[in-house]
Amino acid sequence: MRLRLFPMKSYREWSIKTKLLAMTGLLLLCSVFFESYLSYTRYTRDFQRQSSEKVQQILDQVALNIDTYLDDLYRLTLYPYRNERIMQALEEPPGGTELEQLEKRRLIESFLEEIMIYPRGDIARVSVVTDEIYSSSRLPTKLVPDERLEEYDWYRQALATQEYIFVPDSGSVSGGRVGSVRTFSVVKQLRSISNSQIILGVIKADADYSGIIDILEKAEMGQDGGLYIVDAAGEFVYASTEQHKAAALGALQGFTHSKDGYVLNTAEVPRIGWTVVAVSSVLEMNREAIDTRNKALLFSVGGALIALLALIALTRHFLKPLLLIVKLMKEVELGRLDVTFQSSRRDEIGYLGSAFNRLVGRIGVMLQENTALVKEVYESKLLQQEAQINALFNQIRPHFIFNTLNLISLSMQSGKQEKAIEHINALSSILRGMSQWDKEMPLQKEVELLHAYLGIQSSRYEGRLSYTVHIDPSLYPHHVPALLLQPLVENAVVHVCERRKEPTVISITSKLLPGKLLLEVRDNGPGMDEETLGALRRRLEAMEQPAVAAGTRTGIGLVNVNKRIKARYGSAYGLSVESGMGLGTVFTITIPYGGTEERTHVQIADR
Repeated sequence: MRLRLFPMKSYREWSIKTKLLAMTGLLLLCSVFFESYLSYTRYTRDFQRQSSEKVQQILDQVALNIDTYLDDLYRLTLYPYRNERIMQALEEPPGGTELEQLEKRRLIESFLEEIMIYPRGDIARVSVVTDEIYSSSRLPTKLVPDERLEEYDWYRQALATQEYIFVPDSGSVSGGRVGSVRTFSVVKQLRSISNSQIILGVIKADADYSGIIDILEKAEMGQDGGLYIVDAAGEFVYASTEQHKAAALGALQGFTHSKDGYVLNTAEVPRIGWTVVAVSSVLEMNREAIDTRNKALLFSVGGALIALLALIALTRHFLKPLLLIVKLMKEVELGRLDVTFQSSRRDEIGYLGSAFNRLVGRIGVMLQENTALVKEVYESKLLQQEAQINALFNQIRPHFIFNTLNLISLSMQSGKQEKAIEHINALSSILRGMSQWDKEMPLQKEVELLHAYLGIQSSRYEGRLSYTVHIDPSLYPHHVPALLLQPLVENAVVHVCERRKEPTVISITSKLLPGKLLLEVRDNGPGMDEETLGALRRRLEAMEQPAVAAGTRTGIGLVNVNKRIKARYGSAYGLSVESGMGLGTVFTITIPYGGTEERTHVQIADR
């Protein structure tokens, strides 16, 4: 029943009202979804970036706090230098009576006990090792299990350098109900204050990891994240959770994201070779963005539907007079020029109707004027193209003659009279040919002109310029605009050979494509960068002469050649350029040709 009341029509058969409603509704919905998607994507990306930056700031602060914490331990090892009596006791030679040794031990260990009063519960033990071992600790334990200090790397390293020695895992201390506690140590060499060359021993401060753990636990990485410390050997010093250890190791290899959707941040503690790694869940970061996206999408779709309903009502009202104008236009299309749009409206549709009436009235007059105008414009176009060709031809010819005369003048001034005579004969031949050639010439004449010009230039640069001409003699009878290739060759000489001392090679080749003849001028110069090449292509496309100072001709000849080709053959033909830094430059002229076979023509004439 519905199919009979509302038969489906193709889109071309829809009325403008249906098309307007359908397209507007589609655009509204698409814009809503697209805007929601872009907003969500951008908000998510910015929020994720900001979150990552915030995590990075937290990590940097954690690394700084750990470094500051270690500075406090390092300063602890300098306390003996602040007590003159302790340093004097340490500098006393070994030996003496048993009472003196007991008094020395009591003095030093009392000092160490004073250090242990330092209000930090993570300091487990402070020891001074000289000829004897003096130690004070919170738990009953010895410095090392067997007290054979020379077997321990940290002891040997401390005696060999004045730098601080960090021992990441110096074993554990134990006692009573406390159990076993892992510790790390800071070791510093002790030297005499009266003679800094004398090494008295070392001072060693042991601390448990509770202070570092307190620093790490203040950094919140979310419910699904994790915080880790990895040493230089890739071992975990601290792990807030066992779940993301593989991702944390991946961060050490330079990864910023893991495959299972986590962002990785790192911060270095370079003094001890630790890396603090934070693993943050992308889903947890974006949870707020997802909720915002869903709410925005819901409100946008609702607003779009309301706007679509309002559009349907307004369209029915405003399109009625417009459809009437369309009906009248169809009648005008059939040849009825006596129709008019009757309306008293003063809005845009009323203006459109009045304009329609004026347009119909003017069509008759325009039809009569059009025939005469077409003929006039056609004749004017032909005269304009002919004048442009004459002007461009006259612009190129003085430039070529000036450069050739300048070459002859230089040869005469350098005392090369035979070469100068040879150049004068070549120039005489060229001028004689130019005075006889018309606006077009056989390609053979163009090739002879190139040989004359390049022969003179090769002599001028004394072996720095060589050239080859690769053109099939079968193409010689084909007529081309006069001086078509000479400006391109001159451009290669001026911009390549004149500006460097390396040998320059110019190659002229031809190629036939279906209905087209391609003439290429290639040089082995330094080429052009992308910016220079783009600017030249834009000038060629716009056929715009570059603004240059008086006496220069940068790019003028190239634009002239392109203008001449397009003026004679149309916009489908012209001059193109390809270049790259270190790859040289290739100019390609494309002109029409009567042949259709595709082949490459080669004739080698090396100089």
